[in-house]
Amino acid sequence: MALELKPLILAGGRSTRMGSPKHLLQFPDGTPLYQHQVKLLRQALPSVTTIYMSLAKDSQLDTYLQNADDHNIKIIYDTRDNHDEAQSGGPAQGLLAAHEFDPKATWLVLAVDYPLLTVDLLQQLQDAYQPPVTCFRNGEGYCEPLLGIWSPEALRRLQDNLRQGRSSGPSAVVRQLGGHQIDPETESDRVLMNVNAQADWDKVVRLLFTSKAYP
Repeated sequence: MALELKPLILAGGRSTRMGSPKHLLQFPDGTPLYQHQVKLLRQALPSVTTIYMSLAKDSQLDTYLQNADDHNIKIIYDTRDNHDEAQSGGPAQGLLAAHEFDPKATWLVLAVDYPLLTVDLLQQLQDAYQPPVTCFRNGEGYCEPLLGIWSPEALRRLQDNLRQGRSSGPSAVVRQLGGHQIDPETESDRVLMNVNAQADWDKVVRLLFTSKAYP
């Protein structure tokens, strides 16, 4: 029986270097980045109805997200207990918020700021999945834990690390558990490019138009 995955977009970061919310970055036709990622996940997981999206409590919502339920998008807010409710706990907390929402789920995780990932790469990830965690590895040999599949076991380890004050990042969990890392079947420097500043986003738009792969 095929593994049932829940799709999760991580979009709760502070976007300090970008200066504006990454998930609301717009392509030239006005489509926000997060909607492109929603479309990508729906194509990669065609049997899935609901797309989950992790945001901070103070994340800016456009009209579409304000009516997320109408579009089969479930927002999971990633704030920690006993912390400032308006502050995101970063990607680790976004993963844990999803785990707390459904402790039995295995999540296909896509950080919102990887706009060049393709359906084929997400299919490769699914085909290569080995529990407890599988993720891509970039061209420099570093794991990309926010482009991966996370089992309950892996998320429990992340949760334990955080509670016990050990190295709490997702990359640390991949190392501790001997997670499966895969190389993309295409140009890794391009498809695994993430956007942290406006110059990165400008480059992404140029690349998409040059390759005629604009979504």
